Amino acid sequence: MSTDELASPGAGDQNACAAYDQFILFGDSITQMSTDQNPGFSFYAALQQDYIRLIDVVNRGFSGYNTAHAIKVFPKFFPAPQMVRVRFLSIFFGANDSVLDQYYQHVPLEDYKENLRAIVGHPLTRAQRPRILILTPPPVSEYMLEAIEDVRGSRTASNTKRYADACREVANSLDIPVVDIWSAFMGIAGWHDGQALPGSKDIPRNVNLENLLSDGLHLSAQGYKIMFNEFMHVIRAVWPDQAPDALPMVFPGWETAPK
Repeated sequence: MSTDELASPGAGDQNACAAYDQFILFGDSITQMSTDQNPGFSFYAALQQDYIRLIDVVNRGFSGYNTAHAIKVFPKFFPAPQMVRVRFLSIFFGANDSVLDQYYQHVPLEDYKENLRAIVGHPLTRAQRPRILILTPPPVSEYMLEAIEDVRGSRTASNTKRYADACREVANSLDIPVVDIWSAFMGIAGWHDGQALPGSKDIPRNVNLENLLSDGLHLSAQGYKIMFNEFMHVIRAVWPDQAPDALPMVFPGWETAPK
């Protein structure tokens, strides 16, 4: 290969830059912060490691965003089919929508549901026809949130549950797989239907739940690891042919790569 060819990405192959399909993670700060490896586990890094040389994982997390923000920003970054193929799209909102209604980020429950449907049904989404996963917002710890002045009193365990239930309802109505973070965390917290909610100040603190959260809202390394396990479990159950070990590498291994 000549020096000119090395200096010119995609030289001799117009499709080289778009060779890798994309796995777009669309969400709020929990998605944005999933790249951080400082806590000890990075959801994003784990997912990209599993799909390395197979699919490019793209983090489109926007801290502080709710679904009203999401439907505005979505067409500004989501690629058209002629640019690159989006094979997977995960949609992870609700943690901000579910703040109490006196707070700026609040989105009414019915609007939240309609906004999720709008993202799924957007013309750009329909043009790409990606495999879509919807993630429920995780539970919160009212006790831990008390320590943060900016968000103190803004969220309750019971209201977050309403949005997790609504998220699940939308996904089921659209026949879209759900990565049920809320239920996974609550299972670890030992909660059963009909009981008072862990994280609520109506009952004592739940250490098992708090271990999954870094500040009462965002996830700890352990929480991200649970999220990753649930995420991959859904992919393997719904699309076994898209599991990392079922996919061929885009470019061959060095043993058979052309020289």
